[in-house]
Amino acid sequence: MRPWLPKLTLGLMALLCVACEVKPDTAPASLLGVWETHNEGYADQRIFIDRHRIGFGTNVTTATGYVIERVTQEPVGTRMLYVISYRGEDDGRSQLAFYYDPAHGGRITFKNQNHLTWTRKEPVS
Repeated sequence: MRPWLPKLTLGLMALLCVACEVKPDTAPASLLGVWETHNEGYADQRIFIDRHRIGFGTNVTTATGYVIERVTQEPVGTRMLYVISYRGEDDGRSQLAFYYDPAHGGRITFKNQNHLTWTRKEPVS
């Protein structure tokens, strides 16, 4: 047996692992920002979306953030159905499915909670 063969094999395996690593997907510009709702039970909560992360919490510094792995979209009437697949630090994977309506500056309605509407928070200057 050639002494360099095990090292070469390990090196090739490592290279394959790096090449197959899931790269973060990019959220579309229409979803970027801070989203809020005034519905009872959620009025102090926010959804934070940037190009590669999604977060949930009361403010951006204490929000629980997740890496976006995949974003799919499908037109449904005048709205777009988005499914954001994301993972946390513990590698737990989750999905958030919601409808985005571009009217009135944009609105998000969770697929499983159509009574709950989120609107983009206006930036403070």
